[in-house]
Amino acid sequence: MQLDELDIAIVRVLAEDGRASYSDIAKAVGVSVGTARNRTNAMRRSGALHLNVWVDPNRVGLGINATFMLRVRPDAMKTVTTALTELSEVGYVAALAGDYDVIADAFCRDVPHLGDLLRDRIQTIDGVASVTTYVVTDIKYQSSMNIAGLLDRTDDLPSKDR
Repeated sequence: MQLDELDIAIVRVLAEDGRASYSDIAKAVGVSVGTARNRTNAMRRSGALHLNVWVDPNRVGLGINATFMLRVRPDAMKTVTTALTELSEVGYVAALAGDYDVIADAFCRDVPHLGDLLRDRIQTIDGVASVTTYVVTDIKYQSSMNIAGLLDRTDDLPSKDR
């Protein structure tokens, strides 16, 4: 889906307040409520727009934030990534190009929980050759994925890169 200026304005409003009503969106971007609703729903139906809830893990007893870097047998990528996405602690899984094949981020209650997740559930996935674990000790910056801000920067790109 190609986003126009109105769509980007709507995304910007929702990036600030994911619970904004269609009325709030309409006022902010200067269109009717029906237009705000139709444009928002069209972006959601196309898969271009997702509204998610984010919980601060440290405030709900999930104080261990870990990143797992996995080396995976080439024939097992789908099996491994699917298994990782099914773990309730895991919130991000991506395939990589480079020294590692897969990255996964997870939140755990404490160090024993992290150990269980690593030894009993990640390392035992068929196709996992090795895992390197990094524990986050201090978050210096965390984005709420301000896509609206990134969309504004597309004006700086040559037209072929848009």
